[in-house]
Amino acid sequence: MPTPVAVRVVLQSRLSSSRLPGKAMLTLAGMPAVVLAARRAGNSGLPVVVATSDQSDDDVLADAVRAAGIEVFRGSLHDPLGRFVAATADLDDDALVVRLTGDNAVPDGAFLTELIDTMLAAGQDYIRVTMADIYGVGAEVFRVRLLRAADADTSDPFDREHVTPWIRRHTGDLDFVPTLAAGDPARVRCTIDTLQDYVVAATALGKVADAATAPWRDLLRAWADAGGALPEPLAGGRDNAIKQGPWVLGAVQLGVVYGAANSSGQPDAVGAARILAVAAASGVTHVDTARAYGESEARIGASLAHGLSERIGVVTKVRPLDDLAVDAPAAAARDAVHASVQESLRLLKSSAVSAILLHRWADWAKGSGAVADALQQVRRDGLCAVVGASLSSPEELLAAVADERVGYVQLPFNLVDRRWTSPQVQEALAARSDLIVTVRSVFLQGLLAVPDTARWPVNAGDIDPIRDGLPRLVKELGRDSAADLAVAYVRGHSFVTSVVLGAETTDQVRDQARLMRRAPLTAAEIERVNEVIPAGVPTLVDPSQWKVE
Repeated sequence: MPTPVAVRVVLQSRLSSSRLPGKAMLTLAGMPAVVLAARRAGNSGLPVVVATSDQSDDDVLADAVRAAGIEVFRGSLHDPLGRFVAATADLDDDALVVRLTGDNAVPDGAFLTELIDTMLAAGQDYIRVTMADIYGVGAEVFRVRLLRAADADTSDPFDREHVTPWIRRHTGDLDFVPTLAAGDPARVRCTIDTLQDYVVAATALGKVADAATAPWRDLLRAWADAGGALPEPLAGGRDNAIKQGPWVLGAVQLGVVYGAANSSGQPDAVGAARILAVAAASGVTHVDTARAYGESEARIGASLAHGLSERIGVVTKVRPLDDLAVDAPAAAARDAVHASVQESLRLLKSSAVSAILLHRWADWAKGSGAVADALQQVRRDGLCAVVGASLSSPEELLAAVADERVGYVQLPFNLVDRRWTSPQVQEALAARSDLIVTVRSVFLQGLLAVPDTARWPVNAGDIDPIRDGLPRLVKELGRDSAADLAVAYVRGHSFVTSVVLGAETTDQVRDQARLMRRAPLTAAEIERVNEVIPAGVPTLVDPSQWKVE
């Protein structure tokens, strides 16, 4: 079906980006990024207008776009929806608007024409590109009358900032997934949202003969070759409400010195940022932190604000409510939860996170139940997707799974902690297939990863069978190391959604990535581990009971 004449590409852009200020004017292929994006969008004849703000900060952007022979419209900085309405005021109601952003240079005229034709062939008035594993090829098409209806009906700041949420709520949500050819990368980041993104983009476009006319699939390949390729998802993940994969980065080490086997101390701010970046590039989907983890939230927030928020989710915990009595006034309980959550979000520089947990299960019932109610309100307010608690014992787990409000639990489990494999616990977990179960203490603070360490607690019981059995099992089961065996053992249990692995260095993250790509133990191999290594005594499996000379 031919593309109709009444089409206008509106490419929104501004210089006041919070993550990479001025990115629209960064040079790509010898021209400002916004000019390249506009030229590519119009390279098959579609009319393009760059819609920027009327603030003086954007004067240089408007001048550069005009100098390139591209039409400019200027409107409200804080009301992009109103800016789109004004930029299309001369069009008929049935005309089509293609919405693009100035930091995504991959879409070209052929791509947009295919998008428009798909929408018209389906008889719809709205369509958007959905490529779950390719970032930076976003585009939407909608009728002008829908844009005007949204403008007249909504005053919600979110709707007005993001232009199309109202339209999506009032139309059929038609998704367009372009077909990739053989050899095309299926997972690539080609948006320009951080300095590293820009370096990759400049490298990629430097390898293309004519960046303004090259087919969009050629740019995908160039981006992937230049370092924009994303890692394949780790195998073994379970479907869950927050799309949490099998590997969660533990971030307590980013905020305090932690772990019996910690030999490098707490990383500095630059080191923390590098650890988070390498983790995101290695398959980590979420980072686990807490109000009680010192500088951890603030350091994560700094990285989220510079582009990591698009690649990694956050699970954080309310501060320990030790000062709150079980029968404390409900108002005091609610205030304690909300104050902690708001401080976490402030430090994380985020409006919402994936999950918010209580630091201890005992806090769930405090305030005569007001703490749990407050967490539920936090979830209903959209500040997180699920709530739950960090647990210490099977008794706490049984209580948690019985409460349908709990959607996420974190518990300690490793190859000497057999408490969680009892029939009663397994039966309770089987009844809650929706529950996200994240496991910490896989290495028992490093003791199981380096079994010959001299740092074992003096009240650990008879540790010789453990220290002797680990290297024997590594050899017998064909594992790479004791750390490999420890991770594979935990991941071999079907009730485990994810494992939390902390790191003080980027080398540790890379080592963990190798472990996470190894196969979990089979049921028979798990049984063999259980035969060779006895269950640890309570004073070993619970670090809070350790006595160290």
